[in-house]
Amino acid sequence: MTDIYQIPVRLIATTPTGDIPIREKGGAKHLPVGPQDSDSESDLRYGPYLESVRHLLMQRDCKKILEALVFRLGRNVELAEIEWIEIRTEKHGAYYHVARADLNVAGNIVSFAVNVAVSDKAKSVLERDFSLLRKLGRRGDHHCLPQVYFKGAGRYRESDKGVRWLHMFVAEWFSGYYEFHLHLDRKDASYRLLLWDFDHDSRYLSREQSLELYRQAARILTLYYDWNSLRQIYPWHHAAGDFVVKVEKGRVDLRLITVRGYEPAVDFKSKKKSAKSLALILFFLQLTIQMRLDRLDGVGDVVWAEDYCLEGTGAGFFEGLASGDAKVRRDIPSVGEILDLLRSFTKEEWLHFLVELLERYNFSQEELSLISDHGENHIEYLQQVLTKLKIDSV
Repeated sequence: MTDIYQIPVRLIATTPTGDIPIREKGGAKHLPVGPQDSDSESDLRYGPYLESVRHLLMQRDCKKILEALVFRLGRNVELAEIEWIEIRTEKHGAYYHVARADLNVAGNIVSFAVNVAVSDKAKSVLERDFSLLRKLGRRGDHHCLPQVYFKGAGRYRESDKGVRWLHMFVAEWFSGYYEFHLHLDRKDASYRLLLWDFDHDSRYLSREQSLELYRQAARILTLYYDWNSLRQIYPWHHAAGDFVVKVEKGRVDLRLITVRGYEPAVDFKSKKKSAKSLALILFFLQLTIQMRLDRLDGVGDVVWAEDYCLEGTGAGFFEGLASGDAKVRRDIPSVGEILDLLRSFTKEEWLHFLVELLERYNFSQEELSLISDHGENHIEYLQQVLTKLKIDSV
């Protein structure tokens, strides 16, 4: 098979009630806008939207997607090996829609994420995200960010309207990875991490699995912290589904699927060691607080994770420091020196850092209210975690 028009392509809308194959009538339904306004509809329709994704993938006889397959499979791939393609809707985010493309390549299923922007603002965000993922993906061999392959535009056309072009980029799809969010366990009124495993059953993560998840999240964010330029991955939020997790045979593996910014969150003019140390302290404190914030079930009120998440966060921070890239860690103090420094601060000094943190990082009013309610206890438990932490265990 060498003709792209002979490759079977299935278009599917993924909905809470199940998969809906897109046919002429089904494709006329409008896509949802996104999580901020879930009851509203986009002006996009499922059929033309998925056709636009197909158009991008199959441009120039599938040249770009074949190049991506070569990268993924580590060998040359011929067009004739593509037995079928399935394109389905997956997510409707604040800035762009996400589709998934599954390609059957000689019996092997290879999946890609296709991020689609409609508005001018969304297109700008898409360009930024593509650039940052490509830039950071070249740093080290951490395997915690998705590989990005190519970007372009797909033709969107409705029968009674003119042609529009939707901007997109194609990236690695993390198969078997799912969102997770804090959920109220009514048995004991605690907030527990619920894994949104739509292929099987959504289920709670155990305490040990939750600790490992927080450890890996803190490690990933710290890996990309630049001691010298103060750049960091920011903003990020659990409520936005920025992290996804795979739980297989009890083992936890976490990935970060988007990077919205990579700039200094604190802008110190001085490049002295003392200024860099203060920036790192604020990064660590922000990490411990942001890790605790989520929206209930991903869309509800902002909620505060249980204290034990700090144990995983603290361990992950120091593990990230120990394994980060030498180029961005030039002249940084040793892990032991940083731990000693953090242990040296009194509760009052940590509270002072917290005040400075709130002036330099962005938090919503809901988040600020929770931080106000829990801040003092957070600092006390954080000090306990630092006291117990052993460098040889991270």
